[in-house]
Amino acid sequence: MPVRRLALLVLMLVLWVPSAGAWTWPVGGPLGGPVLQGFSFDPAHPYAGGQHRGIDIGGDPGAPVLAPAAGVVSFAGTVPTSGKSVTIDTADGLSVTLTHLGSIAVSKGAALAEGAVVGTVGPSGTPELDVPYLHVGIRRAADPQGYLDPLAFL
Repeated sequence: MPVRRLALLVLMLVLWVPSAGAWTWPVGGPLGGPVLQGFSFDPAHPYAGGQHRGIDIGGDPGAPVLAPAAGVVSFAGTVPTSGKSVTIDTADGLSVTLTHLGSIAVSKGAALAEGAVVGTVGPSGTPELDVPYLHVGIRRAADPQGYLDPLAFL
């Protein structure tokens, strides 16, 4: 009987997959900055007005912005209304975009560890809020309308 239990234990250890933990909160220190505007997206009506394809997190201008997840930088540059922006493609097929940055500290093609500094809090672009903030958007990289609520990951 002990051999069967040992075999079962070994099998369980081999098949066990740890549950995914929360990603790194990208700005605001150990307690995180406040969520100023939440996620609102209806995939059945992707172009309807009033949607918000991410979350806005308050932060102090110049505060470091951290990579929420590990991945490769697929974009680092300026977008007309979103300002300075960085997009990180994760190994599991997600695209994480951080916009309204004050500065960018990474380049396209860079491999990032979770928690690496990617830039600083802005402002840049055309802000939707009167206070400094970081916009975080997450989508399935293969789906242009595959937006996901960042709070499910952070």
